[in-house]
Amino acid sequence: MRGLTWLMWRQNRLTFWIGLAVVVAVAGYAAIQHNHIAEAVVDQHLADCRATVAVTDMAPECASRLLAFGQKYQYPMRLPLQLMLVVPLIAGLFLGAPLMSQELESKTYRMVCTQSVTRLRWFAVKLGVPVVMTVVITGILAAAMTWWWRPVSVLGDRFPWYDWYPFDGIGPVVVGQSVLLLLVGVTLGLVLRRTVLAMGATLAAGALVMYLLEQVRGHLLPMVTVTAQHTTAAPSPDGFWAVSTGFLSASGQRMPEVKACFTATGGYEKCVFAHGRTGTWTDGHPASQLWGIQWAEFGLCAVLAAVLAGVCVWWVRRRMV
Repeated sequence: MRGLTWLMWRQNRLTFWIGLAVVVAVAGYAAIQHNHIAEAVVDQHLADCRATVAVTDMAPECASRLLAFGQKYQYPMRLPLQLMLVVPLIAGLFLGAPLMSQELESKTYRMVCTQSVTRLRWFAVKLGVPVVMTVVITGILAAAMTWWWRPVSVLGDRFPWYDWYPFDGIGPVVVGQSVLLLLVGVTLGLVLRRTVLAMGATLAAGALVMYLLEQVRGHLLPMVTVTAQHTTAAPSPDGFWAVSTGFLSASGQRMPEVKACFTATGGYEKCVFAHGRTGTWTDGHPASQLWGIQWAEFGLCAVLAAVLAGVCVWWVRRRMV
């Protein structure tokens, strides 16, 4: 590293080393827990207990083993996976928002105009170093959490892969969301020019972005349809993420809901059948699409981050005075 890159590294290296130390510690702990969980799943034959029925309805031996496993391994894993949700917000709040707003607020950016380096090159390096740091740190952290969670995936619906945890705490989604929110923070810092204001706006905008990502997640890949006749219960194979459900006619045509049946005196199911709804359909995703959805969301985040980077470049060239 030389010149401007070295300067930016020196400005950010303490943050990087602290972040790296934290994720290495987490990775070490996750590796230990992974081994313990993998051994427990095999030794207790938990894969044989995989089912979609409630714990109270399955064999007592299976129910006892699952509950004991959950208390010892599954429940302690939930908090770290839930905390992974704030990792992208931290990237946006503490790396992205202050990156340019501090320069604009203190007017130190004007020194760039007096140096031989161009304004765009200065911005590219200033942005590039935190982006690389974010990718490295969140990549290691996501890999560690994925390794920790993987043995539990054998339990299927006991720990659904499509819930916001573990989904938001494993795989490339963590990296994509973190880089995207970093760019959200940088963009707001450029526009608002005040550090505290930019951080507050980044927190609000980041929460909104993550909510919207969760809403579109189920539509990132083509859905699989499963059907069942002679029932009002929506079909849901083991590990299947049901995104939408509805009724079928005897010929297999999709039919709308019959609201009057909710208050029918003769019973809901009898009323539904009387109105020609003889079966049900479910659109969703099997567990085999987990990583496809992960990479699709990562790609979406990368595209949005690139768009924001382009906005930032335009702002630096045209509006940063």
